[in-house]
Amino acid sequence: MDLSVKKVRFGKYMGLGAAVAAAIFLFNPDMALVDIFPDFIGYILLALSLRFFRDLSPHFESAWKKFRLLAIITSLKFISFLWVFGGLSNAQERPTMMLLLSFSFSVLEMIWGIPAWRALTEGFIIHSQTAGGEYPLREKKSKHSAQGKNVSVAFRNATVSFMIGKAFFANIAEFAVLSTHSYDDTAFDWYDFIGLFRTVALFAGIVIGVVWLVRALRYFLGIVRDTELVESAKVKYETLILPNTGLFKRRSISSVLGIIVLAALCTPDLYLDNINVIPDVLTALLLVWAFIKLKPYYKNYISGLVFSGLYLAFSVWGAAASYRYVSDAWVAKTWEDPDIFADFISMYPIRVVEAALMFVTFYFALRGVRAIIKEHCGFVPTTMDEAYRTSRLEAIHKEVGAKVTLCLALAVFTAVTGGLYELILSLDNLVSEVWWLLNFAVSLGFFASALYMMSAVGEEVESRYMLD
Repeated sequence: MDLSVKKVRFGKYMGLGAAVAAAIFLFNPDMALVDIFPDFIGYILLALSLRFFRDLSPHFESAWKKFRLLAIITSLKFISFLWVFGGLSNAQERPTMMLLLSFSFSVLEMIWGIPAWRALTEGFIIHSQTAGGEYPLREKKSKHSAQGKNVSVAFRNATVSFMIGKAFFANIAEFAVLSTHSYDDTAFDWYDFIGLFRTVALFAGIVIGVVWLVRALRYFLGIVRDTELVESAKVKYETLILPNTGLFKRRSISSVLGIIVLAALCTPDLYLDNINVIPDVLTALLLVWAFIKLKPYYKNYISGLVFSGLYLAFSVWGAAASYRYVSDAWVAKTWEDPDIFADFISMYPIRVVEAALMFVTFYFALRGVRAIIKEHCGFVPTTMDEAYRTSRLEAIHKEVGAKVTLCLALAVFTAVTGGLYELILSLDNLVSEVWWLLNFAVSLGFFASALYMMSAVGEEVESRYMLD
């Protein structure tokens, strides 16, 4: 793959059309953890809308990073709702958990969201002033000021007010739960009216949400229709960014490493009633994606793609078989009841093969990382003696390769402890009580080693292409 000639399809609006769609996912009010149109989709779309602009200005880059972080925060908020109502809390403590989690996520969203929107609008203002653009600088007449504000500043202020109002109405009703905690029966229980409070807060949230949506659509449509802004951004990108081949190599390699690390992050098993709520299917899907991205760097990527496909198939099969086993059987009676034992025998070989395929797939993925290390890691000035350069590069590759070896070793232990889980669980003894904790700790160690490896490889790749 020759990255020296980078061809980019900007599209008509250079990706900014995604910001228009993002507003639709962000305007709707939340009821504590309940979010009908998930905010994380809106933040993902905002990050996508800046995929080209992030290279044009530090403000756009800052906004892009923060929107990505907000996508993670709001996705965790969405998942926490499933956890709260999925069995991790009982009915008595659920209202308090709703308040605690909702308030915490709202604070985090404002901490990162307000600076993100400020950076976004500031980026459009500066780009219009320096490169070309009319709409972000258009004056918005104000009744209180003869000069008025430009539309970007007005939209930024409106968005800050909207975020504060959205957080307020999402949480205010939930504070009624505090009236249920008292030392006697004299306190009035406001939680008896929680339905009324939530309804009022919901309608208030809808009002401010619709007002903000109208302004957001007007602003983003004005941006995408500003031909001068879009065209000047394209020219600036083609002139200053596309010739920087090292930038695209670093990003391409970083994306591969990031996907492998995410796959490692999904290996820890979190069991709820003996059902893994972090399914191995996620790991398998990420590894399939990793091998597709590894194509330019790893000649044997096809083998990895085949094994990751097999791993995906067996992870689906194994999850179904395991669910049937733990739902239809009393696991502690596996070795006493013939019917339960038959279910176990039909399930366990699948899980063993799945664990073996997990290791083999990670083995090929880490071989791909070694190929990246060999071709793209380490910088030694060309002015140095050839023998010295060769020995120095070999030393760098050996040092970084040691991190890959550590990662591979922990992948072995993760596969072994995971493959033995159902067998140990069926024994119903002290070992089975702590085996899950052992597997979880080993898996976390594997993820930590993958993260350490990514950092080391990424640093050397950055060094290699810092002058390109």
